[in-house]
Amino acid sequence: MKRRNIHIIPSLGYGGAESFLLRLVPYLNHKNIIITLYKTNHDKERIKNSDFKYITLDPFQASLKDIFQFLKLLFSLNKNDTVYTWLYISDLIGSIIKVIFFWKDFKLIWNIRNTVISPNDYSIYAYLSFTILRRYLKSLPNKIIFNSYRSMEEHINKGYPKAKSFVIYNGFKKLSKISNPRNDHNSFNIIHVARYHPQKNFDLVFESISKYKTFYNDDFCLNLVGKDINSDNSDLKTKLHSFNIYENVVLHGLLEPKKVHKLFAKSDISLLLSRFGESFPNVLAESMLYGTFPIATNIGDSSFIIDKYGYIVRANADPMKIAAIINNYSLLKKNDYDKWKKEILSCQNFSKERFSIKKIAYSFNNLL
Repeated sequence: MKRRNIHIIPSLGYGGAESFLLRLVPYLNHKNIIITLYKTNHDKERIKNSDFKYITLDPFQASLKDIFQFLKLLFSLNKNDTVYTWLYISDLIGSIIKVIFFWKDFKLIWNIRNTVISPNDYSIYAYLSFTILRRYLKSLPNKIIFNSYRSMEEHINKGYPKAKSFVIYNGFKKLSKISNPRNDHNSFNIIHVARYHPQKNFDLVFESISKYKTFYNDDFCLNLVGKDINSDNSDLKTKLHSFNIYENVVLHGLLEPKKVHKLFAKSDISLLLSRFGESFPNVLAESMLYGTFPIATNIGDSSFIIDKYGYIVRANADPMKIAAIINNYSLLKKNDYDKWKKEILSCQNFSKERFSIKKIAYSFNNLL
């Protein structure tokens, strides 16, 4: 019988796990099937021209064909199949399937994409799933994949089995081929890609940018990208005005990955000043593919991703310190443009080599 990779994931929205899965699947051996728990408005575009089978179990959008295909798949499970579950809720559902169809002898692999959560960090469903998994179902998976050592260590401390735990980093590839995309050396572009959520520490981002504008330079552009980053978000607009940076900001909202990569290619530095929850922040490695230097808080494996090609600060860092770091980058670009371009190339090559999607897929293919 043919081998199959069956992926269960909450959705195919523009989250980190979802985007990584779609990058990974074309490089995996054997047939791939993706099952989503609910359907987003982006699914149709994201799976267009794909070579995997797609089934949604969305209670409001699943067709009879979807339900029939899923049931048929369940009863056809066999020892040649590997079920990859992505994020806690999917880990729980995959484990329940493993219990119900215990005689099928398929392989189950959990994928953990964050550091340990608390009840206030994520939805109650995610936290409840996490609790059930670590207390009662931890013996079920054949392997558990983490995308950072910080995540693996924290989960092992909470009860996840060490012998089954492995780290495989996220992999990336360039989505935009842009020659000489940046503006001249007198302009300065900053990008921040994150959903509008307390985890992402927007107050620190805005206060740091405000300090940079007040004490160093008011000629810059801050590109904000992510869910709820739009003019309809009155709280966001109020904060931008209160920090006196509204005129310097462009609100892009939620964008498809290729458009985000185009913005990376036009940006000089990227910011990710999260307070908690990050395991392997995709946006850091992705921005570095285009020579965009990241400034990030020391959450998850951010320091490993950045290495010497960016700057790490504490989650409660002084905004003035972050403003000074931003200014150092802007001065380098302005005063020594040749050195700046060499640094860009080094940053690109480093991220491309360390986080190649082909290299990461090889680890997945050989895990079992």
